[in-house]
Amino acid sequence: MISNAIKQNRLSHQQLILQNKQLQRSLDEMERINKNYLRIMRVMAHDLRNPISGITGLAAMLMVEDELSEDSKTMVKLIETTGIHSLEMINELLKTGLANENEHLVKQRIDLKSMMRDSVELLQFQAKGKHQQIIFDNNDFPIMADVNYEKIWRVINNLIVNAIKFSYQGGIIKVNIKEENNRISISVADNGIGIPDDQKDAVFEMFTPAKKNGTFGEQPFGLGLSISKKIIDLHNGKIWFENNGNKGTVFYVELPGLA
Repeated sequence: MISNAIKQNRLSHQQLILQNKQLQRSLDEMERINKNYLRIMRVMAHDLRNPISGITGLAAMLMVEDELSEDSKTMVKLIETTGIHSLEMINELLKTGLANENEHLVKQRIDLKSMMRDSVELLQFQAKGKHQQIIFDNNDFPIMADVNYEKIWRVINNLIVNAIKFSYQGGIIKVNIKEENNRISISVADNGIGIPDDQKDAVFEMFTPAKKNGTFGEQPFGLGLSISKKIIDLHNGKIWFENNGNKGTVFYVELPGLA
């Protein structure tokens, strides 16, 4: 009996060693695939810079044309601004390698409400393409915070663009910001298609599988919410969402106020 027990223990030990080796091979393969995935993404981001730079440059040239009406100049200016922000995002992705939690965050004191007002004004044109309306509490009282302007701008844009993408034609998107107890709360509420319960835990993952086309067939990339979460984490804040019954989704961002 003792001999059989020893043999059985040896067999179990050998099987455990084999399983560990197989697991290590699987982990090594996953790491290799992940590195290739990130390398491909960096190459794609790098190659996108030239055409976007060209679009931005052409928009800047059109801005000085006297034949353009004021409405046309406004549209061209939006093209130029969007191109500039797209280039900033691509450069940021290239600089961070898509994930760098040890990045040094450069902050400046800004009026978050003014930033959000500009973002809403910029994206109203995109919403009108789906006959949607973005409503923002547009009073004159500033809400100041120490943040990285470009990064928080990206978060706000991501949330509003997602609301436009996943809301139905003629929908209303409500954007709000308030300050209470030295905390700043931002919300973006839509009346769109919502997020299924089985995808709630995956929406903030990089390259998340929890992605679907927008209500007009807009292409999802699975990057925006993951990048937004990393940015908010760097600011010692929180980001989350709640399904609003059958009436869409509300995304929330909480940031520290001024000390």
